[in-house]
Amino acid sequence: MEVATEVIPLTGFRLEPPSVTRDGESLRFRGFLCRKSVAMSPYRVRLERLSSDGQVLGAATGRVSGLSGRGHRCTVYTVTAPWRLEPGDRVRACAQRGDGPCPAAG
Repeated sequence: MEVATEVIPLTGFRLEPPSVTRDGESLRFRGFLCRKSVAMSPYRVRLERLSSDGQVLGAATGRVSGLSGRGHRCTVYTVTAPWRLEPGDRVRACAQRGDGPCPAAG
């Protein structure tokens, strides 16, 4: 399933856009989060469903593990969201060390 995805960068990490599959009435997003430098690791990935005009219509998060230490490594993230995407919807993705919305792209 193709979904337009906007990835918000986090210093020291590379968040790959997820692949998307339908899982019953939900969507399952899977992607990679990779360490590029020594930095405090994020503990979750947040996905936001955005309307064509940029309004946040929903959010879902998935925990991230396996990035402790200093080595350059990657981990897989999985987020399940109870969404049905409409034409024009897109997804914004960000890795987070805290709570709250993804920052706007700049």
